[in-house]
Amino acid sequence: MQQPNQTSQPNPPSPHMNIDLKEAEDIKCDECENLYFTPVVRIKKISPLMSPSGEEMLAPIQTFQCTSCNHVNKQFLGESLP
Repeated sequence: MQQPNQTSQPNPPSPHMNIDLKEAEDIKCDECENLYFTPVVRIKKISPLMSPSGEEMLAPIQTFQCTSCNHVNKQFLGESLP
């Protein structure tokens, strides 16, 4: 029997889950199939008309670049970035 003010929702997953990275899929460079990437920053300029402050803004977007051929996989940029 449930006590008042308690819900019957399942427990949320523990933040300390054990994940075996040997079972995880490697991401390869789409161009050369290299397995290693380095963090890089792409910067977008936002016009004053679109900016919440009404002034030109710069928006940094962190992504990853192949260490072998410098390619950036499309999956790292997200759907909305060209």
